[in-house]
Amino acid sequence: MKKPLSALLTAGIAGLSCVLVGCSASTEVSLTGNTPAQYSHMWVTTQELWFNSSATAGPDDSGWYKFTLSTPTTIDVVAEGGGNLASITSGLQIIPGTYSQVRLIPVDPSTPLTTSAQTAGALYNSEADYVDASGVTHQLPLEFLNPDKGIGIATALKVPLGNIGAALTSGAAGTTAGTSTGTTTDTTTGTTTGAVVGIGATGTTTGTTGTTTTTPNEFAVTEDGTTDLVPFTYGNATGIMLSSHASAYDLSQSGGISGELTLTNITTSTSGQPAIQVSAQVLSTDGTRHVVVATTTVQADGTFLLYPLAASTNGTWYDVVIHGPGIATIIIKSVEVQLPSSSNSLSSTDSTTDSTTTTTIPATTTTTPSTTTTSTGTTNGSANNVVAIGTLTPRAASSYTANLATSAATKLPAGAAVGFYQTLATSGSVPYVIESSPIDPFNQVLFNAQTLSEATIDSGTWSSSGAALTVVSAAPAEGAGVYIVSPYAPAYGDAALTTTIKAPAAPAAGSPSTATPAPVTVVVPALPLASGTASGSLRASVQAPAGKYTTGELLVSSNGALVGSASLGSNLASGSASVTVSGLPADVPSAVYYVSVRAWNASEPAETLLRQWYPQSIDMRAATSGSIAVTID
Repeated sequence: MKKPLSALLTAGIAGLSCVLVGCSASTEVSLTGNTPAQYSHMWVTTQELWFNSSATAGPDDSGWYKFTLSTPTTIDVVAEGGGNLASITSGLQIIPGTYSQVRLIPVDPSTPLTTSAQTAGALYNSEADYVDASGVTHQLPLEFLNPDKGIGIATALKVPLGNIGAALTSGAAGTTAGTSTGTTTDTTTGTTTGAVVGIGATGTTTGTTGTTTTTPNEFAVTEDGTTDLVPFTYGNATGIMLSSHASAYDLSQSGGISGELTLTNITTSTSGQPAIQVSAQVLSTDGTRHVVVATTTVQADGTFLLYPLAASTNGTWYDVVIHGPGIATIIIKSVEVQLPSSSNSLSSTDSTTDSTTTTTIPATTTTTPSTTTTSTGTTNGSANNVVAIGTLTPRAASSYTANLATSAATKLPAGAAVGFYQTLATSGSVPYVIESSPIDPFNQVLFNAQTLSEATIDSGTWSSSGAALTVVSAAPAEGAGVYIVSPYAPAYGDAALTTTIKAPAAPAAGSPSTATPAPVTVVVPALPLASGTASGSLRASVQAPAGKYTTGELLVSSNGALVGSASLGSNLASGSASVTVSGLPADVPSAVYYVSVRAWNASEPAETLLRQWYPQSIDMRAATSGSIAVTID
């Protein structure tokens, strides 16, 4: 079994640098993720990792410890999905402390192909390949927003002190010293090789005064391609950008949820994978809806693993939603993920030593749930503290498609996604996210119409005590095949849960039928700013060679995530354009913005897309307006 990754960066931070009383243990960093079934590859090549103890530092602020990999690492998130962890690097020497941000610096697809990407079989350093409805594979560069500033990830990762007697070094930000076996470190950027050390393996750190042996720190970052892979169209061409909202985990404080589906009579996607995903959800802060904290893909053999998930010794509870367009949704409530009470007794699951019993749970039957598998120590290459919920048999279902109807009155922020919610028909229930999809930021619609199941829901409540689990089938509160449609974006508030959509009426007897019915369309409610957040505006003056481009888009990002956009319009053809992006979150710690442009000429046969980004920041952490002047080549 591979290491669980889920678009995680397992940052096992081994020996961040020594400070007076000792050295940190070696740190390992891995990447994992989740992607929809139609994606056959999602290659990401990483060249640097940064760490900062400040939660509010922008990429140009001080306090960053920067580690440049001597050899960039290329990871296919599709191949390493399903809870697998792929190592970006190991043996990092980081100063002990608590780090509130991790920043991954990718290798842009426009730069010459790295050795690691070439070896992996990619055409670009970062690439997204997908299979369309006709079975045709498209290989496209995976575009980043301001790649020089990287992907910023808010977190709380603790690097403890190691053994006294390790090499002593200075603690200046951005500077490390000493060496770690399997790595080379310089004194200006902390350059390290991409050597891979197995999770749970013993790391040896060599200092100027001796050698100490410690267990590496294991950190992981997850990337959910379901909402963060953003396809878009410009003219008649297509692109895919990564608008990242990654999460980072300390694996010593994490657990997971595993299970298996019986896929008899369930149709697979054109890529050969079942078009079924599993999400772990919790209540929103205000308790009005559920929110997704992790997503994973069901593998071809029906197994799935949600990992990593935050866990505690007192237990952390998740509701598990198993969904896909061709099945009746399954919701298992109150699945407990728990850390062992003693650090010397860690839970784990692997393909050879898993003592968890497999439980078959068809709808409307009663059974006894599985419990967490426990062993002493950590099994290399396995997920820790995993609770198995057994084997479930989903019901096949018919489906329909839905898309957005554009409305100038309810234009969404460019980085928004749209959720399709349903509510269990029990007292006190609030809506669950059943399906979600990012909007095409250029066109304000879904790139692919969302396919929705028309079936009822199977649901049950988990009990870690071993009590029987009863799964029953019933229509959701909205009605079978009826969904609440509401947009969301991480930097914004909650939109209303009032707009619904339902399957189209069946054609009347004797009327002609179409092979592919048109999607049902819906105008979604507006997406407000979060409570207490000021509304900011960014004005951009753009210069370009007259007549070279017919139009384009200005994109505004923060920490590698798309936040806003504005069309440069036909004025770009004259050589200049001025646009304002309004409604940006302002006067908040995350309001450090960067801009990039996409420009093209619709009259060119290939419709070549120009990507260009700019290093200047627009700092709106204590302001509600900002401006920038940029020139397009």
